[in-house]
Amino acid sequence: MNLDTISDGLALLLQPMPLLWLVAGLCLGFLVGVLPGLSTSNTAALLLPFAIGLPTESSLILIVSIYAGAQFGGAVPAILVNVPGEAGAAVTALDGYEFTKRGEPGLAIGIARMAAAIGGVVGGLVVLALLGPLGRFALTFGARELFVVILLGFVVASSLMGESVRKGLLVGLLGLLLATVGGGPTTGQERFTFGVLELYEGISFIPALVGLFAVSEMLILVARHRGGPESELDVPTLSLGQELRAAVRGARETLRHKGTVGQSNALGILLGLIPGIGTTIASFVSYSFAKRRSKTPERFGKGAPEGVIAAEACDSSAVGATLVPTLTLGIPGSATMAVVLASLYLQGIQPGPQVLISHGAEAYAAILALILASILIMPLGVLLASPLAMVTKVPAKYLVPCVLLASFAGSFAVRYSLFDVGVAIMFGLLGLVLRLHGYPVIPLVLGLVLGPLAEENLLRSLELGNNEIGYFFGSPTAVVLWALLALAAVYLYRQSRRTRRVEPATEAPTEEPAGRNA
Repeated sequence: MNLDTISDGLALLLQPMPLLWLVAGLCLGFLVGVLPGLSTSNTAALLLPFAIGLPTESSLILIVSIYAGAQFGGAVPAILVNVPGEAGAAVTALDGYEFTKRGEPGLAIGIARMAAAIGGVVGGLVVLALLGPLGRFALTFGARELFVVILLGFVVASSLMGESVRKGLLVGLLGLLLATVGGGPTTGQERFTFGVLELYEGISFIPALVGLFAVSEMLILVARHRGGPESELDVPTLSLGQELRAAVRGARETLRHKGTVGQSNALGILLGLIPGIGTTIASFVSYSFAKRRSKTPERFGKGAPEGVIAAEACDSSAVGATLVPTLTLGIPGSATMAVVLASLYLQGIQPGPQVLISHGAEAYAAILALILASILIMPLGVLLASPLAMVTKVPAKYLVPCVLLASFAGSFAVRYSLFDVGVAIMFGLLGLVLRLHGYPVIPLVLGLVLGPLAEENLLRSLELGNNEIGYFFGSPTAVVLWALLALAAVYLYRQSRRTRRVEPATEAPTEEPAGRNA
């Protein structure tokens, strides 16, 4: 642990503007979390044109604060009205809504708030300890090792971000193909531009990202509410006094289950370190693990405090852990981290082994911001939980135009070009088609982000090795990485075969395909 660099990061964080962006991001994250039509990755993509104009530390702090706030914010509507604001909050709803049904919504929110705060702080502290050693290990990687790491991360992440291994990999390969559009990295020769001048520099990433996330989500929301009036949600409200009492009771109840808190934090950190797992899968794993370890598993799904704790503590601790592969290897740990990765690239910072040397203070400022944001969840959550829960009543007919307007404005602002607005629309339609047919869109983003980096390291390795394939196996680290890639390929092949055997047996002939990426 480099205390000098950490202290530099703390000095960056404690300046007035970064602190302001932290609080603003946390509040915006609460708002994003309670709105089922938006997700953290959608919002981060929407804000990317604005965020890249900020200093590096402020940009990172804003995005990670939104991430932290949304993880807790999504639990509020899940508990109050059984409508998860974030995908991971679906696990919280299993037991949280049962509290509301028996007249104790405040207690469930208090438990979720305390568990999320503990998870965020513990996860952040562990990341502070791990980032330096992992960064130093990553420094031993050359071009060939980085190429294999990118392949490994791409294959694993693409296959895990969706219900089908085959579909995830196919979409990821489509992303890699789209990443080749534009001039070649060494020769400058045009590829797939079809004479369109705007495509010479490649597909503009921000409009593509905004289209895949925000535009496609709004189109799905329109389709979901088409043809009938929207039902009004009956949202329970709590006074400030009730919120304060519930916060105290929730904190006590959470601390009574120290074992569940500890194991959920450990699982969140472990799973968050694996690229592509993200917080949603981690929450489901943590809930299942807590249920199996419980002496009273029959209480789960009927309002068990351990169920809420397992979901929220794991969710929050995984947030910090996803920063580790993103910063040290340049492989996003989750959908939102893909946006963080894009933000770094757009600011001229290449994530990877050198990032802790060239921009160590900014990296540690982001982690410290995550810890501070987790602490602030307690007071801000007390003040904002009930008022923000009322936002779930906003009709789609108002929400959709506002989000689409912001999406197109952000896309236009990248290069002040209507062509980029067209890119956002086209990728929105592509995202809609993919999601309606059960294909995840995150692997497409991974392909767009990692494709140029993989190509660059491949060409550099071929140059260093005089175009000999044996050069790629010329170091012990590279051999180990190739072995891991082979093992991952074998496992995923078997998993894909198993999935294809199960699909015909479980698929209903009249069921419409649907998909949602949070």
